Amino acid sequence: MAGTSDINDRGPGMRRRLYAPLLWTLAFLAVAIGILVAGGLFVRSIVDRSFHNAELIRAARLHAADMLREQLDEETGVRGYAAVRVPALLAAYYGGRANLPAVFARVRDDLQRLGVTGALPRLDDAVATNRRWLTEVAFPIILSRGRHPWLELRGKDLVDRFRADARAIDDALARREQLLDAQAQQAIFEIGGFAVAAVIAVVIAGASFTVAQYRLAARLELEQAARETEKRIADVLQTAFSERLFPQLASARFSATYVPATEQAKIGGDWYDALQLTGDRVLLAIGDVTGHGIDAVVAMNRARQLLISAALLDPTPGHVLERVNLDLVRAKSPLVTAVCAVLDTRDRELQYAIAGHPPPILAEPGEAPRLLDFGSLPLGVMAQTPYPTNRTTIARGATVVLYTDGLIEYSHDTAEGEVLLIAAVAATLDGSAIDLAPAIRRRIFRERRVADDVAILTVSLIESHQPEIAQ
Repeated sequence: MAGTSDINDRGPGMRRRLYAPLLWTLAFLAVAIGILVAGGLFVRSIVDRSFHNAELIRAARLHAADMLREQLDEETGVRGYAAVRVPALLAAYYGGRANLPAVFARVRDDLQRLGVTGALPRLDDAVATNRRWLTEVAFPIILSRGRHPWLELRGKDLVDRFRADARAIDDALARREQLLDAQAQQAIFEIGGFAVAAVIAVVIAGASFTVAQYRLAARLELEQAARETEKRIADVLQTAFSERLFPQLASARFSATYVPATEQAKIGGDWYDALQLTGDRVLLAIGDVTGHGIDAVVAMNRARQLLISAALLDPTPGHVLERVNLDLVRAKSPLVTAVCAVLDTRDRELQYAIAGHPPPILAEPGEAPRLLDFGSLPLGVMAQTPYPTNRTTIARGATVVLYTDGLIEYSHDTAEGEVLLIAAVAATLDGSAIDLAPAIRRRIFRERRVADDVAILTVSLIESHQPEIAQ
């Protein structure tokens, strides 16, 4: 106690000199934490803006696809009428003609809002081409009574021109999407540099302080703040990606679940999608990006957007994966495993292609669940990798289960994991569970620990027209 008494006796000057290193350290620490917090908020704003832009671009590309579809509906109606002269066949033509002006307006608004003004001339050309098609082809065919092959040939030329304009608009939107992704990644990288600099400054400030426990406490506080910041950002990303709305089909019931890893360091890039195409056809997709952390989640968003865009152009699963693979190889993206499938709920035909991902499970009434055929290499390995499209007809009441590897690799024994998963699917289907995906997840991890992200997507064909229940 004598030391304390001496310090007090020597007055405030001595205390200031003794406490000055600690005050400087605390000041450095406060500045560093401020930089980290500001950086985290800035990164979060970039991520939110990136999500917003991605949704705007996705909507714009869907509108561009609607534009082409309406033109093709017009052409189909006129061609059918020209062939058999049945007025009812003109319903598609009149529908497309009524919808196209609004679709053109939406596409124009999208291009202006996203700053893709370079594509506006192609939109103007598409509008003019449609007008020429109406006046030079559609009206003469409808008003005449005979066949005019030269008019139909002229119509094909104009529709091909319209198709080229729509493709050019979609390509411009895709380039805009890539630019926005690159800008977001660059901003995150720069903020990461500021965060690293702040940590270094704190370490240096702590080293200048003579009391080791203060330095250690400051370092632990900074490390904890960095972990919490990364976890918060990853949670925002994963929450946004995992919220899905399923197609509303009376002939199918969808269920899905997502379980994040129990360890913060293992937050990964798992995702799933179920999108309605035309009629009763549904696009099913599930995938996983190699690696963990924010980079994996960002790469997952890019791969998911590429897959959706490719499916809008050509929904054949093998072609979708080949196009996404080429883009990922060019971008030097992390490897991605994925399953892309198209299910026709009316004809009960399942088409699928696999890129290094665990194969889907097919469970048909009266038969044991089974694994479907395995696929090709993961996406992003080699540019010219082929991805064959498998086709199979499934029974009424069948269920297709798609999942990520976290569901079968928790014990590092994939074969054992597949056996347990098949048993869990069989037991769940034999029970009374309506939401199949959560029920399968609970049965697998009832006595096991989730070591990696897990995503499950199921679709079941139903014969009754009761409302479907989505999870």
